[in-house]
Amino acid sequence: MTGPDGYTVYDHDSHTAAWSKAAADIARTIVAQPQMRGPDNLRHGQTWFVGVDALPNAADGSIAGVPLRGPWQSAVPELPLHPAQLSIIYEGYPKQDAGESDANHRYRLNRCAAHVDGLLPVGPDRRRFAREYHAYILAIPLGDCAAAPTVVWPASQQIMQAALRRAIGDNPADQVDITEAYKQARAHVFEVCTPVPLLLRQGQSALLHPFLLHGTQSWGAHRDPDGQGRMVAFFRPECAGGASEWLQL
Repeated sequence: MTGPDGYTVYDHDSHTAAWSKAAADIARTIVAQPQMRGPDNLRHGQTWFVGVDALPNAADGSIAGVPLRGPWQSAVPELPLHPAQLSIIYEGYPKQDAGESDANHRYRLNRCAAHVDGLLPVGPDRRRFAREYHAYILAIPLGDCAAAPTVVWPASQQIMQAALRRAIGDNPADQVDITEAYKQARAHVFEVCTPVPLLLRQGQSALLHPFLLHGTQSWGAHRDPDGQGRMVAFFRPECAGGASEWLQL
């Protein structure tokens, strides 16, 4: 699907660019709505609009009548698509939220909050369990802002997937506490894999293996005179075969 590095960046495509422009127009209206600007959506000192399921695309990905088409289509299974996440990073990211520990903030600064999607913190002790089984991650930029790019650790999907396969074994995936296995595998990735920022412009796209360790780089010294931020739409459709298919991708 994505090759040994676990990700593929696709060059500018006119169909992808048309979809991106239509999605960006709608995104700007969504983020301006007062009900969308509460603490659940605006985090880290209001420098990240989380926007889970915020884009009103159809199950085929189309939005405002513009079809979702691009060079990734031959590499992925045809699956119904959820409303895309509208992830917007603003100048100054990441600021430290009230109640956020210093350790968590340092991890966001120094390690880009690197994670594998779908491994959710559960309960007061925030132990990790695999609860979402994504077939792939598709990132489509909705503008040309170069700040705060998505960062990937090439080939990390091999390490993370192998560790979680061992930890879960033949047990129901959603019932296994994978916290320690996840932490150890992630630490190993940091030792052996060199992070790469994905500097995407409108019309490009990136396909990520769902076990690829990835995160978001700090904003740095970039300026954002129009205040629109760095906008990316993320699709993460679920595996048709659930956890068993996910573990064998």
